[in-house]
Amino acid sequence: MEDLLANLNEPQKQAVSHTRGPLLVLAGAGSGKTRVITRRVAYLIAGGVPPWQVLAITFTNKAAREMADRVGALDVPRGATICTFHSLCAALLREFALEAGASHNYSIYDRDDQLRLVRQAMEALQIPTDRLPPAAVHSAISAAKNDLKLPGQLAEAAQSLFDRQVALVYAGYQKLLGENNARSAACSPTATATC
Repeated sequence: MEDLLANLNEPQKQAVSHTRGPLLVLAGAGSGKTRVITRRVAYLIAGGVPPWQVLAITFTNKAAREMADRVGALDVPRGATICTFHSLCAALLREFALEAGASHNYSIYDRDDQLRLVRQAMEALQIPTDRLPPAAVHSAISAAKNDLKLPGQLAEAAQSLFDRQVALVYAGYQKLLGENNARSAACSPTATATC
């Protein structure tokens, strides 16, 4: 295990050898975060933690692949989960689809698909898209979802015509998602998939 601490500065060594509870590594670009995280994964596994109990998550597919490659090169048993937040959420939603009220073969809609459904919901409600931009409605729906508000809750809290219209579109949007066996989620600028 000493090899896993080689060529690390003191704060990096502390992060790698921290074994009690979760650890959040915050540091600037080029400061060795990936090296610390991959060595920590290997350190935990070498110390007896079963690989299937280790989760390392990041934002981009590129970073996840690099971390997985580096851990693989450290001569520890395979089996740790190293992925993006979004791929983890998608995998969990697929595994627990029935519990989430979805079928196993659902689709995950990207931003373009989501905007298309918002437009469809607006058209069904005869809300003109030239007066109420679908992107603004989508943004408000995303904000409501991030606040864990359902369409009815959004309608109850509506203070303006825009809020009331968003709540109506949100309900129609959710209905269309269900009809299309699809899921949408909060959008991240770095997301390559959503959960």
